[in-house]
Amino acid sequence: METKRTILIIDDDSALRLGLSVTLQRKGYSIITASNGQAGLEKIRALGPDLILCDVMMPPPNGFELRKLLSSEPASSNIPFIFVTARTGVEDRISGIDEGADDYITKPFEPQELVARIEAVFRRIELEQARGREQMKKVAAEELDKFKHEVLQNFHHELRTPLTNILLPLETILTHKFDNPEEQTRFIRMALTNADRLESLSTDFILLSAIDHDSLSAIRQPIHLETNLLPAVHRRLERYKTKAIQLVTRFSVLGEISGPRKELTQVVIHLLDNAFKFSPEHGTVELAISSNEAGDTTIRVSDDGPGIPANLREKVFESFFQGSRGDARDYEGLGVGLTIAKAILEKIGGSIKILDSAKGCSVEIYFPGCRPGEIVYG
Repeated sequence: METKRTILIIDDDSALRLGLSVTLQRKGYSIITASNGQAGLEKIRALGPDLILCDVMMPPPNGFELRKLLSSEPASSNIPFIFVTARTGVEDRISGIDEGADDYITKPFEPQELVARIEAVFRRIELEQARGREQMKKVAAEELDKFKHEVLQNFHHELRTPLTNILLPLETILTHKFDNPEEQTRFIRMALTNADRLESLSTDFILLSAIDHDSLSAIRQPIHLETNLLPAVHRRLERYKTKAIQLVTRFSVLGEISGPRKELTQVVIHLLDNAFKFSPEHGTVELAISSNEAGDTTIRVSDDGPGIPANLREKVFESFFQGSRGDARDYEGLGVGLTIAKAILEKIGGSIKILDSAKGCSVEIYFPGCRPGEIVYG
């Protein structure tokens, strides 16, 4: 059912207000009235009508003054405004239009003419809105194309770099005779490090696809820190060996930690990777993990890097946030780590938040332990 448009009639002539109200109500409009400019201003602010019919000659504020007041208020400046007045002079018409009126009708007038003028104003407004929507769609499409280009360009770089750094060392090992075994080991380690980077990138895209298809795993598995998590943590820290970052771990595990093992490991690795990436040389990163007797688990990753400004704390959870920054990107990565983390944690009833901290950045995740009736596999 189409919502009725509301018209506010402001006129100090009670008979005219009544006549206009009846005429416009018969045409399907909802009518509100005011007997002077001040009362009209209050109703405009409270009710936000779709169109205003206003007399010019009223006690202050008169029609021209009222229109000027409305023009200065963002909430009311765009409400269509028609002067209905006995003042017929050309200068008055010009003043009315200069004040931003959409039309200027002189008394006496035929009711049919007034209705036609009102409907013409609404048609013009609808046409302008349609043009505005089309323009917004065009701008949005252009922005989306630009975003896709940036992400694909970034993906090309993120994929090709580790692949090249795998193939070149392996080719060197095959074609070169090493007199020093340590030198050969260095090439093998380089290939393995980049294979790990490529595997992590592939895992991200698999998880993004699962998020898109609402098929993320919520299967519970026991997560043993020493065997399931820490090896991956140290492999990731190896990438930042030249920064000489100190990793501090604090564990207080009272109950079994369980959840989708691969997915939660990827979450922790992403949080640590961000901490390693943004930490200064010789900086400190802390990984704190605790669980209570029920297995409810809290994991906090803290660093002494530049931190995340408050105005970006929601933005960083958007997909490809880092990738969407174009030439402004200061660090490698697709910018999907926090997006993936949020989706995985919400899938298992958990949460992720960026904490207030005096220095650096501190991110905390929480997920509940196994509840009655849930099965832990493996």
